[in-house]
Amino acid sequence: MSIPSGQPPQPESPSPLSKLKSVYFSVFIDVLGIGLVIPVLPYLILSFEGAGASEVGFVIAFYSICQVPGSFIFGMISDSKGRRPVLLLSIFASSLSFLFCGMAKTLPMVIIARGVSGLTGGSISVAQAYVADVTTVEERPKYLGLIGATIGIAFTFGPGIGAATAAIVEANGGDIQLQYSAVFYLASAFGMLGFFYAYRNLNETDRALVKPEKSTATVNSSLLFPILLISFSMFSSNFGFTVMQSTYGVLITDEYNWSTKALGLILVVSGLEIAVLQGKVVKMIVSKFGKHVSGLLGCALLGIGLAGLPLTVFNKPLHLFSFAVQVAGFSICQTALPALLSRYASKESQGSVLGFGQAAQAASRVVAPLVSGVLYDNSKSLIGMDYAMPYLLGGALSVVSGLPLLGLLNDRRGEKEGEEEGEGEKEGAEKMVVVEEGGDDRL
Repeated sequence: MSIPSGQPPQPESPSPLSKLKSVYFSVFIDVLGIGLVIPVLPYLILSFEGAGASEVGFVIAFYSICQVPGSFIFGMISDSKGRRPVLLLSIFASSLSFLFCGMAKTLPMVIIARGVSGLTGGSISVAQAYVADVTTVEERPKYLGLIGATIGIAFTFGPGIGAATAAIVEANGGDIQLQYSAVFYLASAFGMLGFFYAYRNLNETDRALVKPEKSTATVNSSLLFPILLISFSMFSSNFGFTVMQSTYGVLITDEYNWSTKALGLILVVSGLEIAVLQGKVVKMIVSKFGKHVSGLLGCALLGIGLAGLPLTVFNKPLHLFSFAVQVAGFSICQTALPALLSRYASKESQGSVLGFGQAAQAASRVVAPLVSGVLYDNSKSLIGMDYAMPYLLGGALSVVSGLPLLGLLNDRRGEKEGEEEGEGEKEGAEKMVVVEEGGDDRL
């Protein structure tokens, strides 16, 4: 009997999902902690003597201000030191910041804790870079979308858990300060759970163990302009959505006299919508139409939905449909734009480039709340319509955010199977050297 010739069959490599489960769980726990404190943070700030709405706005804005450099710096460090240690540090620092907020006896302590949390809050950009490391061109939108789905689920359940925790403490005789502190302590505990889980289960990516000869990862100059254009799209689209987040509670109170419970229900449903869309639907849209066209679709839907919010207040079902449309557009943008940005980054600069995109989004979260409140209050005098001005501006900017993608349509990088991951990647791959065994700088 003849013996079959040739090489023995090679075992199939594990799917990206098997490598990414730890990342998704870590991000879920980290974002769940953020969601927990959202309902109580304003009230914690107001509990300090002399604090008012201005102080609430400042603390919230200060977090995003610190997040602008933090996202970029952490992404850049992850390119040189690896994804694992940076992700662990981000989760650990976030947990400590929640603990310090719960222990805070003065407003400056809260401000410092939130600033540290923002500065070290680069877990999303590092997680996106991790996904880029372990996926192919075709797989990337799907698995980046799952990060968005994970965030959507965490924000769906987080605020409810936080509110329930405060209610339980109140029912057991806890004073108002203890109610707020308990929520932050629980968020800190979730953060520590995520840290220890990631420490035990999260492995470094192969690409992060491969370093260029140069000590600092650089972006190919020919790709810098597309990266800036896409980052502008991320800023503008996120600006529009943040306008809605900043003023929508006031809008439905002024127009419908709806309570915070109604707003909470709307946000829960929208969180589930984001989770479903980014977990299932968006990947099919990107697969069929490509990242550029999908990004354009997302920007258009976001703009139409935002502009429709003040124009449909006369009809509640139509108004809620408009709300769902802008959530759908935002969901597509949150997957297609980072995936597209990743396509213009070489392997050794994924963290830096994706971190820059996250920094652009963080910057929009600083500017949008400040602008939207003023425009909301003065909308009648500016354009003769109540409430409408911030939503029309946000919708217009969202549509404008799609224009850079139109300019890049002729350069459909990464839309075809097997296409290179950036013009600098071929050259960079030839210059890379594998880090010596034991040199992965794990925590």
